[in-house]
Amino acid sequence: MNVSWKSKCMITEKFCPVCHNLNKDTAFICGTCSSELEGKSTNHVIITEHVSLTGDASAFIDTTLIPEGGVGIYIAGVPKPYYLSISKELILGRKLDDATVETVLDLTGLAAFNMGVSRRHAMIRRSGSDFEVLDLASRNGSWLNAMRLVPDKPYRFASGSLLRLAQMPLFIMYNVADNVARKK
Repeated sequence: MNVSWKSKCMITEKFCPVCHNLNKDTAFICGTCSSELEGKSTNHVIITEHVSLTGDASAFIDTTLIPEGGVGIYIAGVPKPYYLSISKELILGRKLDDATVETVLDLTGLAAFNMGVSRRHAMIRRSGSDFEVLDLASRNGSWLNAMRLVPDKPYRFASGSLLRLAQMPLFIMYNVADNVARKK
């Protein structure tokens, strides 16, 4: 019996197309960078680093509805954006229980678990006249535009930025308050 070369060299591992690290053959998401591995069929929206959203977020978010000192967040696949006031900080993730005293944007009902979003995935907080985001040591990582965030390190972001929590893309806009901007 003549066996082909391919059948002799059974591949039991997958290389990540983004970071090129080796993963188990059964993996669908890279264990290093959380990118989707080839061969996985999915109906999730995947945003790659080649997508530029500067100025495009206004197509989803009505800036006149953003509360003073707050943000507008559009989540891909959700018909209406969230308009949230942020007094100090906002946790993005899946709410643990009703005893939580933190302000949490609960993404549980949006298939967040299936998209790799942790219970306490990331935090948005005020930073002067704008905002910053921190990955809260989430299991599957966070990205600001195309840059992977280092856990617990704050990153300032511009209005209209793309924040990706594991495989869940969010577009975030805010208005710079005139009185705060003048003080700087």
